[in-house]
Parts: sequence; structure tokens; C-alpha cells
Amino acid sequence: MSSGFSDEQRAEIRKKLISVGVELAAQIGFKKMTVALVARSAGVATGTFYNFFDSKESFVCAMIKDMGEMNFVELSCYIERGVTIGDFLAHLREFFRPENNFMLRIGLEDWVWLKTHITDSRFFNDPSDMSRIGELVSRIEGVRSDADMGVAANFIKTVYAMYQNKETFYEYALQTNVDLIFDAVYRYIKEEQ
Repeated sequence: MSSGFSDEQRAEIRKKLISVGVELAAQIGFKKMTVALVARSAGVATGTFYNFFDSKESFVCAMIKDMGEMNFVELSCYIERGVTIGDFLAHLREFFRPENNFMLRIGLEDWVWLKTHITDSRFFNDPSDMSRIGELVSRIEGVRSDADMGVAANFIKTVYAMYQNKETFYEYALQTNVDLIFDAVYRYIKEEQ
């Protein structure tokens, strides 16, 4: 089915939809975000949205995957410059601040929505993600060769879990707790001298 858009227009519309989705997810969350609201905010008709995504769920998956891919490419470029493990974790720590990561701004009800509407468990634990992370981290100076990237990834997932439940934490201390998790990651993956 032809949508009447050129490839360039399709790319631009898709990019706009994803961008608007990220903004809306950060502001109102996945649960309250509707297809109509995304389309209207992007300046397209609801029918146009469905030329790109067959459901809100597929849109949210695409949005999270696109943002993850963009972050992976950015980290890969950063590592290409030749960085130490301390530099890398300092850079990653900045990414795990709510102002830099929209997934840290969504609430528990939105995480519940994700888990109940995105039922493919590979979305949350994709084995190819682990191999990509391992390949990326192996290029960082000072990483121990036997580090299990699953352990490191679980430390990072702990940060998301903390933000999912941020209302149960002492807010003034939350960033210090996140920093301590990154210190633990550093101690875990650092090569012994």
C-alpha cells in the first residue's frame, strides 16, 4: 500500500513521530499517550500514523529501540576515541540522569503498561543486545576480560528499577544511590592491577 510520501518524507515523518513520542512519554507517560495525541502533536493525521506503525504498542517498541540504537551509536563513537573505563562510566553516568534519559522520567504505571502490553520477553532481554554491549565494552581500556556483561547490565537495570519506584526513595539521596551503582559497576568490570 502506497502512502503517497517520498522516502525522504517518510523518514522525516517517522523521525517526527518518534521525537514527539519521546517528549510525550516523558511528560505524560506511555499509558496516557494516545495515537491521536501523537499524530496531532506531530502535525499528521491519525491515518498517517498507521502508515508507519500498526499500533500504539509497535510505536512504543520502535521508539524505545530507536532511542536505544541512537544511544548505542553515540557510545560507540565515544569509545572509538579511545577511552578508559573511568571515562566511559562517567559518560554513561551522565546518560543515566532523568534530564538525559526519558525512560527515567516515566512512572511505575508506565512500566507496568510496558510489561503488560509488550509481551515479547526478548524486548527486555534481547541476547543480541548483550553481545553488542560485550563487543563495545571490550574496546574500552582497562576492562577485565572475564567480566560478565549480564552482571553489568543488571546493575544498569537496577537504576531503571529505582526510578520506576522513585516515590518510595528519599529523593534527595537518589542520585547518590545511582552514583554508587556506577561505582559498583566500575569495581566489577575494572581489570585488576
